[in-house]
This record gives sequence, C-alpha cells and structure tokens, in this order.
Amino acid sequence: MTRLSSLVVTVIISAAGCKCPGQNVVIPRADLRTNDSNGATLAAIDFTACPNRDENNQPVRDVFPDAEPVVLSNATGKAPAKAKFTFSGADADAFQLRISGGDAGAFTVVTVPYELDIGTGLEATFEVAFAPKKKGAHSATLTIDDQDAETKTDPVITLIGTGLDLPSQPTLETGVQMEDGGFTVCEQGSIFTDCELGFPLIQFETIVTKKIRIKNKGCPALKISAIKVGIDTLGTESPDFKLISPASPSTAAPISLNKADGTDTIEATIEFKPTDTGPGNETKSGFIIVDSNDPVNMAPISAPGVLSLRGEGLRPALSATPTSCDYSRLSDNCGNSPKIADRARFIVRNDGNARVKITEAKFKSGNGQGGRFAMVMDPTNQEIAPGMSITLEVRHTDMPLYVIDELQLKSVFVAGDIPSGDVSFALFGGRQPCLDTLDEVNFNNPQTPMSAQSFFIGNTRRLSDGGTDSSQCGTLVLNQVGIEPSMFFSIIDPKIAPGTSVAAGMRVETAIQYNRPPSGGMQVGKLKILSNDPFFGPPAGTKEINIISASPFDPPPIAVLKGCVPAMLINDPNCSVSGTESQMTVQLSMITQMPKTITVSGFDSTDSDGSMMGKPREYRFQLLAPFPQGSSAMSVAPNTRGLPDKAVLSLPGTGLYRVNLTVWDSRGQQGQPVSLNVNVIP
Repeated sequence: MTRLSSLVVTVIISAAGCKCPGQNVVIPRADLRTNDSNGATLAAIDFTACPNRDENNQPVRDVFPDAEPVVLSNATGKAPAKAKFTFSGADADAFQLRISGGDAGAFTVVTVPYELDIGTGLEATFEVAFAPKKKGAHSATLTIDDQDAETKTDPVITLIGTGLDLPSQPTLETGVQMEDGGFTVCEQGSIFTDCELGFPLIQFETIVTKKIRIKNKGCPALKISAIKVGIDTLGTESPDFKLISPASPSTAAPISLNKADGTDTIEATIEFKPTDTGPGNETKSGFIIVDSNDPVNMAPISAPGVLSLRGEGLRPALSATPTSCDYSRLSDNCGNSPKIADRARFIVRNDGNARVKITEAKFKSGNGQGGRFAMVMDPTNQEIAPGMSITLEVRHTDMPLYVIDELQLKSVFVAGDIPSGDVSFALFGGRQPCLDTLDEVNFNNPQTPMSAQSFFIGNTRRLSDGGTDSSQCGTLVLNQVGIEPSMFFSIIDPKIAPGTSVAAGMRVETAIQYNRPPSGGMQVGKLKILSNDPFFGPPAGTKEINIISASPFDPPPIAVLKGCVPAMLINDPNCSVSGTESQMTVQLSMITQMPKTITVSGFDSTDSDGSMMGKPREYRFQLLAPFPQGSSAMSVAPNTRGLPDKAVLSLPGTGLYRVNLTVWDSRGQQGQPVSLNVNVIP
C-alpha cells in the first residue's frame, strides 16, 4: 500500500519560554513538533499486516506486525520533557509502541499509556507497530502530550492500517518455468503431467537448468523445511536431476516466506545432466518434493507440494568408417575392397537415438586443396535415421605435389535443431616430398659477438648406406621457416619465403645468426619448418631443429668500494682490511697531512671467467654531484676509466662526498656501479 507519509517521524520538543507578568523570569516549556525526514509537517503513517486472528477469532501463529520507526527529539528543548503517548480511536488496540533505541539513561517507561522522560538536547527512537485482529481497514490516532497545560498544540499522528485479505494459514503455491521463461501455477491437487518441469533435449553429460517458483499465498509465514529432488516422491537421490540453489533447508533451519516483509516468493534452480545408461534409457524423470508447514500439504502427494521432472538425453550421433585415406599408399584401400585408384568411400552412420541431418560438408582448405579433392555428391541436408547410414565418396586428382586436407561434416538432431556430433576425414594424396635437414645446429664457442651458419633444406631421401635418392620424392612446399622468438638466434638473408617449392633432388639455403651474450653460457633455440611433408609432426608437416651454443660462462665483474684515512694505509696500503664500505664518517681535524685526503679503493673487486677468480681490468672513480663547497669532479684523481684500482679524494672542507666506482673486465663487460658516502665533519 502506498505510504501517506514518510516512514520516519521526527518529534521535536522545544522549550517555549514564558515571561510571567510582574516578574523577570522565563519558565522553560516544551513545544512538541512532528516532522518527516525532509522537514515537512507529518500527517499520518500507513500500515499493512496480516491479522493475528482467523475467521473464528482464534490466534494465528507466525504473523508479524508492521512496525515503522519514529525518532522523538528534545534537541531544541530548554528543559527535560515528560512525553505521554496515547492511542485513541476505533482500532486503538491494533497499535502499540515499542522502545527500540536511544539513551537508556535519558528516559524511562513510567506507566500505561506510554510515558517517557527525555532529557534536554536528547532523542530516542521508538516504533509504532500495527497488529490487526481482523481483515480490512483500521484507524487510530497517536497523540504525543508533553503534559504541559501551557502548550497550545500537541502532535497528533493519524494511523491508517489495512489487515490483509489473505488465508489465515500458510498456503503453499508452486509454479514451473516454461519454455518462454515465464511460470505456470501448479493448482492444488493438479496431476503430475499438469505440473511438470520439462527440460529441452540435450546431449548426455551436458547441463541445462530451469527454475521452479515457491510462493506463500497465506498471511502467516510459510516455513519450507525441505526441497528434495529425487527419482520418487520419497526424495531418493536422482543421478540426472539435482537442486542447485538455494541450499536445501531443514526443519531446524527452514526458509521462511512472509508476505509482511516482502519475502513471500523464492525461486529454486534445478539442474538436468542426463547420464547415458544405454539404449532405451534416454528419457529421464523424477520429482521435486516441497515440505512445508502448509496444513493442507503436510504430507504432499500431489501439487503444489510435489512437482514432476522430465528430460531426454541425446546420444552423440555420427560415426564414420574409415576416417582417413592416403590415396598414394598402396596398402590403404580407402574404404574400397579392392582399392580403387584415386577414390575413397566413407560410411557415415547414425549411432544415436534420434534422427539427424547433415548441415555442413566442407574441406578445411575451403576448396579441396585447389581441386585436388572433390565430393562425388554433397551430403548437406541429408537426414539419417537412427541405426542407418549414408555413403560419402571423395575423388582425388593425382599430381606430383603432395597435399593434405580435411573434410568436415556437421550435423544436428532434426528435433530441436541441436548439434548432434561432427565427423572429419583426413585426406592425403600425391607423391610424398622428402624433407631433409640437419637435426641440430651447434655454434659451439664462438669468440666474436656475432656469428652465422648456413642452413640447407633439401628434398631428398637419405639411404641406409649413406647415399641419397630423390626419384620417388614429390615437390616439397615450405610454408614457413622461422625461429621461435629468441634474443640469441635469428634468421638472416637469404630468407625463405612462404610457399617456396623445392623440386625433388634440390635444396634451398638460409642462414642462422647467433648473438653471443657478453656473459657467455649455454643458449638454446628452436628452428621450425612447416611443410607439406606429413612424415614430420605433430602437427603433420612440422619439423623442429634444435639450435645450441655452449660458450663458457663469464659473468660481469663485481665492484667493491672501500674508504680509508691516511693513518689506516700505514699497515693496510690496499685499504682492504680496515676500509669502510657504503657509509663512513671522517673527522677533518684528525687528518694531519696536508692536503687533507682519503683513499678510495676498489682493490677487493673481483672478476670470474667461469673457471677462475681474478680482478677487473679497468676502474673508474667519480665524485657525484652535488659537490661539497670547494670540491669538484676533479677532487677524485684519477677519475677516468683506466687501470689503477685506487684513487685519492681531496677534502677541502666538510660535507657529504658521494664517490662512485665502476669496473670492467677484459672483454669490456661492465659491472654494477657501487657507491661510498663519506660524511666529513669538523
């Protein structure tokens, strides 16, 4: 029912002071005001609820009142207020007050009628509840009296209620989802066929879902204690149907459907996944049992408490014999007995349980490899009854060029236009090419950064005595010659274009380049050749050649930077033992030599070529900006790339000196730079 006003009521108690004659005294007084959440004057509250008594005036269980919240505020009051709530009118007994929040120390319920003490500047939340005893219209008035005779107007709220005209007992209603997505209602006592959840035809072991709707048509709460899906009305588990959602309730935790709070309807999802148990068991059936507290359906044996289930599984239909033909191989008779040159005979059979129709028959290449293969008769739109078959003949036009193709047939079940299975036929024909290459390309240990090797692809057959023969080889077609993505190996000129033909006994050349990493080590790549030679694979026509290089591992050098004051160098001239890494503090007054300096050393830096440890070949020391006052980049000497592993840092004054060291090995590999922060204090 449409609300006549906001569901939230704000009652404001303000103090209207009284200045009495002859006195200079203002007496605080309460002034009650009612507003909705938007500040407008509140006129009424509208309620709907189920009657708590039936037609015989007997109590009805599990009905709930309609309760609406109200906020009572004394925020603008100048003194505490004693608010008295009074219900009056023809149906006053259908309404009651509930205290549901607020500051417990600010108010108390004194007596009936309801009476609250609310402090200055405070508020409390209460509810007005509507619990009718009969159906139809109810009315009453709620007056909030501040019990101050000087108050001119007390808030008055009109209460309008409607007792719902619904059965006075929980009443189960169910419905099944139809093909258009809507629901049909299962009437009381309907036979199973009138209240059946039917599923569309699907193949075995595939899944389809549909829904049922469960509704409470009565006023009291309908409690669903079980939703069982089974092969019988006892709920014995079904192998083909099951409940997906909601989770099945129980007597201890039922699903409550209640008109009063808008939860009177739910939908349950049922899954159909037919299992193939052999011919004659394609049709599947079952039941949905809904247990509830509906007194008419306490032990349901028909609708709406019991719904029937029905579905049919379809067996993938098409099979073929044979499924391939190599027209050029004498031992392959391609479905004929005896072999017929350049002709294949395939039997396509319907092994399913329903009539099927061929919807498509086409070559994977699109046109039978340029007309090399052709169907004698296109089977598209032919229907095949269960247990029957059709014959598909495919011709081959012989040429020296060897080709591979695939013929694909698709079908649907005539009833329902549902895919019923596909079959395909592998076709080979022509003189087979003889792809011949090295089985591995090994660059070993090149010393230059880049090196290359020629790579030949031939069309010849290797013989057991070491010789070759190409007399029986067909034309070789190279569809792709490339290297899988690699930072070390690549194809360089001369490159082989896609579609390159190589005549019997001939060969073509390409080249592979190796980019040696400075650190050396082992690198592995893969050269892939796609051709029309079906001997290699999978997939047919694919040959892969490994590419390797095994350079000794030579990691970059490792820089170590230390700092020493002059006194340390007397016993440790390389600044190796007493030196400080990363951070050091130097007191300038403690250095007596002039000019004042410290030594920065890379003596402990290392370099390994993979077999033995050594020293870097070159060092560079740098003073990084910002420079302390009086210093510059030249304050480190030497500061250019060269051989010395130590440098001198001049200290003209205090400040933070940031020194950087970079090292290189004999092959020019640069190590990771390191830094030393020197904090010079007075």
